[in-house]
Amino acid sequence: MASPVALDTRPTSAASAVRARRPAAAKSAKSGKAREQKLGATARSFAILEHVASSHAPVDVLDIIASLKLPKATAYRLVDWFVTHGYLSREPGRRRLIVGPKLTNLAFGALSSSMRNDAPHVVLQRLVRTLNETCNIGTLLNGEVVYLDRVESEDWPLRLHYNAGARVPLHCSAIGKLHLALAPSPRRRRLLQSLDLRRFTERTITESSKLDAEMRQIRKEQVSFDREEYLTGVFCIAVPVIGKNGEMLAALAIQAPQARMNEQTARKHLPLLRQAAGELAEIFQDRS
Repeated sequence: MASPVALDTRPTSAASAVRARRPAAAKSAKSGKAREQKLGATARSFAILEHVASSHAPVDVLDIIASLKLPKATAYRLVDWFVTHGYLSREPGRRRLIVGPKLTNLAFGALSSSMRNDAPHVVLQRLVRTLNETCNIGTLLNGEVVYLDRVESEDWPLRLHYNAGARVPLHCSAIGKLHLALAPSPRRRRLLQSLDLRRFTERTITESSKLDAEMRQIRKEQVSFDREEYLTGVFCIAVPVIGKNGEMLAALAIQAPQARMNEQTARKHLPLLRQAAGELAEIFQDRS
């Protein structure tokens, strides 16, 4: 007697094959939709941060909603998360938004790391070789001047231990006073209100009226001096690195012993200093 033949009962038709693939296709589509939603939330998050960071004044959430065309619930949820985690902050006593310390530190870290052995550093090195004086690039971070990069002159008679990331006060440094003077009025008022006019040398400006007069002169000339106000025997001159929209991106400064550089000799360096600042502005903007 012949052996029984086993029947293959698995689906063999095209329709059956399509049905077999449906669960995998549905799962893939669901996964793709989830990825799109995640990318959408990420894009919205960056859009909010960029909007606040690029604004010259504190921003209201309703302005974010209108400018970016975001759903109201989504905007408030993302903003609350940014504020809670320090990427955005609210004005004291008000609900408008400003850049928070975490976002500022993140931006500084990215900019500082990009400076090392890069185009801005080359500009700084060339300026130092030409002038034979120490030069640095600095910006404003959480109410202090922070050096993004620094190249010391070989003829510097004393070693000041300032590296990228070193911080100096606003009211008695050339870069700091420049940032104060050229900041938009609302921001300048906030900075001045929180400023401790601590005396570092006999020449430090510790009176608000004298500092206001200094700010007016700096705005007029677009140049700032540290006349031994932070360190006795050290003179500095600084000029702004200005972007295409007129915003101050950073500041470029020369630092030298007072015995070798006073205000008169420092002013002779202004053409080269401003030329280098223009080069830096182009470099920074090409990366934005």
